[in-house]
This record gives sequence, C-alpha cells and structure tokens, in this order.
Amino acid sequence: MISYTLKIHTEHTAGPQLIGFDYQLFYFLYLSLDLDPGEKLGFEILDDIHIEFPNGNIELLQLKHTTQTNGSGEKINLTERDSDLWKTISNWIAFVNVAEDAEKYILNTSFTIVTNKSIDSNGFLKNLAKLQVGELDIKQMNGYILDLFSGTTDKVLKEKINQLIKLKQKVKKSFLCKIKVVSDQENIISLIKGRIHKLIRRPERIDDVFNAFYTNIQVDKFLTIAGREKFSITFEDFSNKYKTCFDFAYASNNLPIRNLPLIFPDDLKEQLFIKQLIEIGETDQDEEILNYTTAMLKFFNQLKDWVNEGDLLETDKSNLDKDAIIRWQRIFKEKYREIKKRITTGAALEDLEEEIKECAIACVNEMRREKLNIKSNELTEEFSNGQFYLLSNEPVIGWHIDWEKKYKL
Repeated sequence: MISYTLKIHTEHTAGPQLIGFDYQLFYFLYLSLDLDPGEKLGFEILDDIHIEFPNGNIELLQLKHTTQTNGSGEKINLTERDSDLWKTISNWIAFVNVAEDAEKYILNTSFTIVTNKSIDSNGFLKNLAKLQVGELDIKQMNGYILDLFSGTTDKVLKEKINQLIKLKQKVKKSFLCKIKVVSDQENIISLIKGRIHKLIRRPERIDDVFNAFYTNIQVDKFLTIAGREKFSITFEDFSNKYKTCFDFAYASNNLPIRNLPLIFPDDLKEQLFIKQLIEIGETDQDEEILNYTTAMLKFFNQLKDWVNEGDLLETDKSNLDKDAIIRWQRIFKEKYREIKKRITTGAALEDLEEEIKECAIACVNEMRREKLNIKSNELTEEFSNGQFYLLSNEPVIGWHIDWEKKYKL
C-alpha cells in the first residue's frame, strides 16, 4: 500500500515541471553570456526565450526538458510524433498565420527547439535536414508528413500535424527551412560555467561568479515580472548591470565616491527618523537636523548610484541592511536589558520614560560609532550614520523601547 501511494505521489509531483522552469532560466543565463553588441534577450515574451538582432531579425527558442530515461538510463528520445515537438511547431505556425506578411515574417525569424532528449533516431528531423540542404524536395516532405498524419490515431496530434499540412507550399517550405533543433544533453550548469571560464580565465573564481550572476538574474526576473513588466537583457544591460558579478574574478573592489546633488524635503522635522530623535530628546537643533538629513541623503544617493551604475548588486545592498540591523539589535538589547527586567516585574512604562530616553540616546550614540562595510569597503562615519538614519526612516529600526507602536504602520 505504501509503495502504491508513493507511486501516485511521484506521478503527480511538480518536480519535473519545476526543473523545466529552472532549465529555461539557466539557458537564458547561458545565452546572455554570449550576447553581442546590439542584441537583446527576452524571457517569456515572444516565446520561452527570444533573441533580437541588430538587423531586425528574431530567433524564437522553445525549451523542452525531460527527466525521463529509458531502460539504459539515457534520456528518452524526441520521436517524430513527440507531443512536445508538434506542440512547438503548432505554436510557431500560429505566429505565421497571424503575421501580416507570412513570408516576410518567416524570412526575418528563425525557430529553434532546445531539448535534452536524444534526436538521433527522429525521422522528421532527418527529413527536415535533407529538405534544408536540397536532398529532399517539398513534395517528398509533404508525403512524409501525410504519412505521419495517417499513422497516428491521436486526435490532438493529428490536429497539430494538420496545421503544418494546411500551410501553402511556399510558406511551408520557407518555414521548415528555418527550423533548427539543438540536442543539448550536456549539463547546462557546466555549459554556463564553461562560458564564464572563457570570460574570466580564472578557474578558481568560476563558482563565485556563477553564484552571484545566477542569484541576481533570478531576483531581477522575479521583481520585473512581479511588477508586470517584461524581463529582457540587452548586451548593454549585461555590461552595466551585471558587471559586478565578475568582480569576484578580479582584485579591485574600491567603490567610487561621486558628488551627487541632494534634494531636501520641505520640512526636515517631518522625516520619520528625525521625529524619532526629537522624541527621545537627542536633538531639536536645526543645524543638527540638517546635518543628519545630509548624511542620510548623501548615503541614499550614493547607494542608489552604485546600484544603477553596476558597482553594487542588490544582494550587496541587502547584506549591508542585514549587517546594520544585526548591530542595532545587539546594541538595543544591551541598552534596554535592565529596563525590560523592571517592566516584566510590574514597572509602568510611563514611569520609566526619562530613563527610556537616556537609554535611547545611549543607543543612538553607540550606533554612530559603528563602522559598516559593504563589499570589502569600510564606509565613512557619515555614510555609516546615514545607513542607520535610512533604516530608522523606513522604519525597520528605532530608538525608543516602544518605537514600533509609535512609528511602524
């Protein structure tokens, strides 16, 4: 009974489907590493993946991944009546049929199937190759396709094969001559790492670059699609946005400090981080408030500039936030340890307000002495303070023992 139940669960698991999605992203990474100037790579826009070329041509790619194996442990074959094959061809024929000028569309478009299935024994692909080099004419190809149609009782498959049969002869030949099938049976991760190795020529750094690149592409894809935008990468995007993924391969890690314009809010005292400082009595002086705001804005602009210019990754910024919050948690806990003990033994919060303010100021003062690091660069005191001001302006940290109730919406 247990083995039967396990079999049912195995047959319905989403594992193979999820691997297919992962394979698609990995192949996207693989292609992005070989982009040329003027080229653009799209993910789930025109097809699973597509490439736009500077001359206006487009390559559509459909990826078909399987985890199924035959009795010898090898990946199953892509057969001449394979449902994946004909579903893909059917999708492309639909594109051809809705094109304003089918012949022009085919002229400017190439169609590629990438699969990890074996294609050696596929009769359709063998005849396709013969057609493309002139060893078979379109009439002979038609005859073969008709045999495929009549040789199956699968209604769905018949319908998809029939879509190809119904194409006009000239359009059909042009379309078939633009189809390419890539049997990619190598490990896709190894292929990606091979291209990284070729770019950086430092084998000991390949895994570091791969991990940074994969993580940031994955995060960008999620955020872009979640924001209902289309995820694509141009050669220029790759060069600018992901160039720091390759910093692991080189020695220089110095972040450039740029002089950036500051835009101050109309009322400095209405800033959440200033409200927190005023409440605990740390400041009420206009000059101090201006200095604190300047520190926060300088670091905010610098951080944004580093990310936009590709000097930092979003993961670097996230790591900085985590480090700053951990330091705050340690200091906050230390400063309020005694007061929390008194509260747990019955002391009223309002009776401890003056002591709370003293602890809060002590917490702020100690935080200002903390020196933060980002990507092996020690931040200046002004930038470190600016980071803590940013976090308390969101707010994800605070100074009063009851700051969350007071300021966190």
